[in-house]
Amino acid sequence: MSTITAAAPSPFSSIGLARAGLEAQLALAAQTVAPLWPLDSAIAVNPLSGFEDLPFESALEQAARLFGARTSLPLAQWRALLAEGRIDEVALRKTAVAALGGLDQAFAQLGPDLNAYDLLLARLTTLPVATDVAPRPPLSPAMAILARWLAVFFDRAAPPLAGRSFGLWRCLSGLLRNDTALRALATGDRLALLDAAPADPFDLLAEVLDAQAVPPVRRLDQLRALFTRLPGWSAHVRWRTDHAEPAQTAKAPATMADLAALVALASHVAGEDVAVATPAPAHDGEAVTQALLAHFQLSPDAAAQWSDEARSRLALVAGLDEGRLGLLFQQAAEASVIAQTGPALERASRAAATPASARPDAQLVFCIDVRSEPMRRAIEAQGAFETFGYAGFFGLPVAIQPILSAAPRKQLPVLLSPAHHVCEAPLPGRTAQADSIVARRACAHDAQSMLDATKSGATGFATAEAVGPLAAVALLARTLAPRLSDRLARMVLGEPDEVLAPHASNDDEPSIPLADKVRYARSMFALTGLPARAARLVVLVGHGGHTTNNAFAASLDCGACGGHPGGPNARLMAGMLNDPAVREGLAEQGLALSPDTVFLAAQHDTTRDAVTVFDRHMVPASHREDLARLDEALAIAGHKALAERAQRHDRAPDDLLTGAAHWGEVRPEWGLSGNAAFIVGPRRLTAALDLEGGAFLHSYDWEQDKDGSALTAILTAPMVVAQWINCQYLFSTIDNAVFGAGDKITQNVVGGFGVVQGAGGDLCTGLPRQSLFRDDGTPYHVPRRLTVFVQSPLRRVEEIVFAHDGLSQLVENGWINLVVIDPWKHRAHHWQRARWVPRVC
Repeated sequence: MSTITAAAPSPFSSIGLARAGLEAQLALAAQTVAPLWPLDSAIAVNPLSGFEDLPFESALEQAARLFGARTSLPLAQWRALLAEGRIDEVALRKTAVAALGGLDQAFAQLGPDLNAYDLLLARLTTLPVATDVAPRPPLSPAMAILARWLAVFFDRAAPPLAGRSFGLWRCLSGLLRNDTALRALATGDRLALLDAAPADPFDLLAEVLDAQAVPPVRRLDQLRALFTRLPGWSAHVRWRTDHAEPAQTAKAPATMADLAALVALASHVAGEDVAVATPAPAHDGEAVTQALLAHFQLSPDAAAQWSDEARSRLALVAGLDEGRLGLLFQQAAEASVIAQTGPALERASRAAATPASARPDAQLVFCIDVRSEPMRRAIEAQGAFETFGYAGFFGLPVAIQPILSAAPRKQLPVLLSPAHHVCEAPLPGRTAQADSIVARRACAHDAQSMLDATKSGATGFATAEAVGPLAAVALLARTLAPRLSDRLARMVLGEPDEVLAPHASNDDEPSIPLADKVRYARSMFALTGLPARAARLVVLVGHGGHTTNNAFAASLDCGACGGHPGGPNARLMAGMLNDPAVREGLAEQGLALSPDTVFLAAQHDTTRDAVTVFDRHMVPASHREDLARLDEALAIAGHKALAERAQRHDRAPDDLLTGAAHWGEVRPEWGLSGNAAFIVGPRRLTAALDLEGGAFLHSYDWEQDKDGSALTAILTAPMVVAQWINCQYLFSTIDNAVFGAGDKITQNVVGGFGVVQGAGGDLCTGLPRQSLFRDDGTPYHVPRRLTVFVQSPLRRVEEIVFAHDGLSQLVENGWINLVVIDPWKHRAHHWQRARWVPRVC
């Protein structure tokens, strides 16, 4: 018996063209949400990256409408930052004048002793404002139901949902059909679509759009609104479709079309409007006008006697809603950064470079991460030590296969793809020790996995009876003596870094060919300006955090290393630079390294401000005294950096060390909070500055970069990563409920890859409140766009910006503030909408 199947529609038929149009629109709509990486490899992303083709101000307004978000911090919090001196008052006044159209417009008399500037300053700093922040409305009933099923479908730890291998749409559309809670929400004949949902998600979307009579010109907006109903889950699926490895998604296949169709189906069945984002409260300009007049003791009758132009200016100031006023504060905060840092960079640029009189005791290449800046200052203060800044993956596009993990770990920025896969292996002579540590840690991992599985399943009560007393003792130890508990655990389990390391070569075939090793090594020198005649010891310093019971631990590790510690990359690069074959290849290209220069790798623990030097046994006897002096200097520098950071935390240094090991610590460190600037230039520009851990520092010497290729690499890769980080902190602070992750205390981990608030709902995106705000609710992080300072000829920067669409988009649309220090005239020039404005500082 033959089976007759319907032929697929021709792509040139009306049906085929309609589907192609829907697919194209859905692909555009999917850009509305930024991808959300899993917790174990958390990556900072601009949550409004899909809006970067718009001017910053327009993007804020569109995103606010779609997501139901604020466009700025509440004015009360901005005023608190101003009162603390974290926004320069002069910068705020200049910003107010500029917003009014300049000096003439700002100070033109409206009435006796009154001008528009007075009105605007009163609105910014004096008139009463709301102090309470409205909570985000809960998910609608249909979306809460769908979110629960999404959590079950994607759960990594629980037994797989029946039918999961068929994909998200086919699996959940069938389960929703039998969901009594959703069926109870159905109105009219809407159950018919639920009971006869098509097998193709695009067919479902077309049916719902037709049923709702959405005109073609509004379909893109409607599709975008589907993703913003559950932006967290949409962001997770976006990561799965655009960035995850096939092995990470094979067991639970899902597409953005699947998710959009499920949202459309559930919303339609329940009769819920897709565009449910809560708009900003309506602004009452008339009420503000009356408040302004009362503040200046003017009657409405007196104002009525003003000229038409004067009343127009009054209406202009009164018509600014709190979002626009907040944006003025943000612009003033950004101007404060330029005003404080720009003149210092000009002065340093003007000062002649001091010729090196002696070879430094050691040189250290740190990650550009803002947390490296205080440590660099501290180590430089200990003697003849030079520091450099370089992206923390050290230019190595690698994925590392750890012995203790089944999945490879990408140790590079998400902008790049791994070119090499490197295996972790025991160090020479350490095989037995490595086997012992691997076995102990594997047993501990298996035991923890079994406990996690059983305590959440049917045997949960039995598990509690069996292991409850032991768990109670462990919890008591972690509470009363967390640092001792941490040390004992490390003693029992062993330290893998002491016996295992990634290997760029093996007995059969090198993981990284020699030509590539030479190229990566040469790039490090080219991009940092590190001289060929380096110190006897050059230490490449990656970084990572150290926290306990912290779902956001990966966000404290190196973003340039894919949300992992950067030590492995440092070890790989140090090994290459010590390789005689690599040195020979560099010499053939005109980069002859000193024969007595030894490269070492280290890792900066940013939570405890301790630097661990790896592979010490590889240091030749001739350099052991050099290492001993460096060890002493690093220890002192670590204590100084920790004390400085403790002061910012308003805690004792010892308390921070305890917090790193304490299971109940909600703020082990501030992370990259406070980031404000990205500075590209030689260290002498910033060596005399205390940047308070707020600047990414990338070493660069424009005179060695003859063709601009090094600066191009810096501005199109590390700077973009820094901009993502900056925007994540900015928007997570502006509206933590929408773009952040809310309060850590009320969070729960779901599926092993994300967090939700309370018992369920949408996935949280962005950063938790404790990473951005003090306990009293005042912001620790000042939300402001990244200011990029570059020492380079203006023409070179111009050419690079216009040659790269992504970069020109960030600059021209105002997503970053670009300030260039002219190395000849030593003046700062601010790029403002396609023109250079000199002497901004």
